[in-house]
Amino acid sequence: MGKLTYSWGKAKRGDIISFRYPNKEGRILRRTILVLEPKLMNEAKNPSSKFLMHGIQLEVSNQAINAPNVMQNILESAGYVEVVDEAKQVYRVEIEGNTQKVYTSLKSLIKKHGIYRTYNYDKARKSQVFLEDLRLPPAYVKELLGEN
Repeated sequence: MGKLTYSWGKAKRGDIISFRYPNKEGRILRRTILVLEPKLMNEAKNPSSKFLMHGIQLEVSNQAINAPNVMQNILESAGYVEVVDEAKQVYRVEIEGNTQKVYTSLKSLIKKHGIYRTYNYDKARKSQVFLEDLRLPPAYVKELLGEN
């Protein structure tokens, strides 16, 4: 397992990325998210930042928020899961349709687990970004790698 160095300019929908981001108390924690919108214009009346990043939070400080089978369910509901790096177990999701459609398909999981997050893009960008590995069920990993 491992991670791959990445850049903010390359980040796109469906990437599973990690970066350091402060929580409400100011502690900086490593977040791993499935990106739904990498750089969306903030349309609030008094925006604190010009752009926001929307995603599904999968891990905090390299601790999975959910069990591996729930993680599999989240990824499959979002779209088609593909392997980026087999040796390091890095994956991404090919998201079909617009973000609203993906959010609707994930709505029950989002409500149940409280995993939808919005990040200040400028704050997130201050940190280095990586394509991150995930702990998925072994049988599912074999299926993704075509070993069944």
